[in-house]
Amino acid sequence: MAETDTKPRIPVTLIEPIDMSRLDPSFREEIRSMPDADELSACFACSTCTAACPIANQWLYKPHQLIRMILLGMREEVLNSKEIWECLTCFQCQERCPQKVRVTDILFDCKNLAAERGIVPEKIVALAKELVDKGQLYVVTADWEREDLGLEPSVPGLSTEAVKSILQGTRTGRLTKGGD
Repeated sequence: MAETDTKPRIPVTLIEPIDMSRLDPSFREEIRSMPDADELSACFACSTCTAACPIANQWLYKPHQLIRMILLGMREEVLNSKEIWECLTCFQCQERCPQKVRVTDILFDCKNLAAERGIVPEKIVALAKELVDKGQLYVVTADWEREDLGLEPSVPGLSTEAVKSILQGTRTGRLTKGGD
């Protein structure tokens, strides 16, 4: 084997060092105390969840990294990450996890914690407002498609009043009014 004159390369740091003073060890316990996070500590960062996730390649923090960040106590980074809101809830990560970590459910828990702190993306608030105001996310319109299909312009028997009434008293209702 021929020797080369090249010097060994200095490793490039791909991530920022973690500021240990900013870690919140209670975050891990808070998540673990939730009903679906019993197996959180079983994660050994095999990345199976990330490999299964159809949108992980779009995320700065991959699913296995978010779980690791929770275990480390990186509360602010996790609750302020856009990834917890962009989860497709396809449950691929959760169903394929060899350690039975309920990744999707844990991301739901993170969303709830973020919402309690008022950390909710504007697009989510807009969707919630649409749901509370109209009782549905997609309003069926009397457009040409229904007419072309031989359907009545409006959906017979569709009533959203009960849904709207229920939502007014929920966290979603309060969120749309700027509270909670």
